[in-house]
Amino acid sequence: MIGPVLSVVAIAGLALAGFGVFMIVQALQRNQNARSGAVLTVIGVLVAVVFFVLNSGLVEVKANEVGVVFNVLSGDLSETPIGPGLHVIIPGIQEVTIYSTAQQEYTMSGDTNEGAIQGDDAVTALTQDGQQVRIDVTVLYRINPASVNQLHLSWQNRYQDGLVRATVRNQVRGSLTQFRVEEIYGTEHDRLQTQIEDGVRKLVEDDGLEVINVLIRNITFSPEYVAAIEQKQVAQQQAQEAEFRVQQREQEAEQQRALARGDADAARIRAEGETAALELINQQLSQNPLLIQWRYVETLSDNVQMILLPSNSPFLFDIQSLTEQAGIQMPSTSTSPTPSPTPEAGASGSNGS
Repeated sequence: MIGPVLSVVAIAGLALAGFGVFMIVQALQRNQNARSGAVLTVIGVLVAVVFFVLNSGLVEVKANEVGVVFNVLSGDLSETPIGPGLHVIIPGIQEVTIYSTAQQEYTMSGDTNEGAIQGDDAVTALTQDGQQVRIDVTVLYRINPASVNQLHLSWQNRYQDGLVRATVRNQVRGSLTQFRVEEIYGTEHDRLQTQIEDGVRKLVEDDGLEVINVLIRNITFSPEYVAAIEQKQVAQQQAQEAEFRVQQREQEAEQQRALARGDADAARIRAEGETAALELINQQLSQNPLLIQWRYVETLSDNVQMILLPSNSPFLFDIQSLTEQAGIQMPSTSTSPTPSPTPEAGASGSNGS
């Protein structure tokens, strides 16, 4: 802000000198003393010269700026750049070039409406396996205040197009040759971006630039490769589905085998139980032979009065023991031939059995 103020004061001095000249002319026309006009003219000229010189010798460096001081007589740069603030230089001998130290960006994109250069400016390169890809990339950087002299000597105001653009494009192409296209399409995207950023940082730091970040904004693959990838993904998905169906069938078969083992175990347990029961029954029958007869009679109705047994009855009843237990006298057997047993057995009672 002080520069414009000094300029205004210098202009005011010129105006004062002009008014002094006007007074001198008026005094001479009237044959009067022109001393007062001469004094104003001298004061105005002195003010204009002093403040113009001051304005030329004062340099204001704003925040996020740095100044490179060049000596016209020696042709050298001042060893120390000037930082933000008001500085005094020697007019006509020293010249100051101001550089911004704020963050800057440079974008190369295939979109015609964005990027530093209008039109398709994407980086085209080949991968390790010879596939062509196109990359949109943005680099974020700033000027290193401590190295600004080197930047001024090497590039001056051409550093963006001459250094940043060329370095980034070259590094992108070089890094892509170390990756296969499937790696870039898959999980190696971040590693590619890191490798490009590290390479660019090393290449520009000696020229006075600091790389903040390199962003891969978009990667475009050839239509043939995209179609091949889609076909591969479909095949992989089908293979996974087939594998899932196989696993499902195996699980179902295992369930069937488990059910069969369960049925077999159940049948074995039932058989073992029946065997144990038969052993127990045989043991009881050996101790009490009439038990089976008693169990048979017990299943009959309570009011059965007569039972007819055929001669070929499969039941072995001890009639004598049963009648003795019941208090019934059996008739004596005769020598006369007995009629043949009836072919059918029946039981009569009040319930009609």
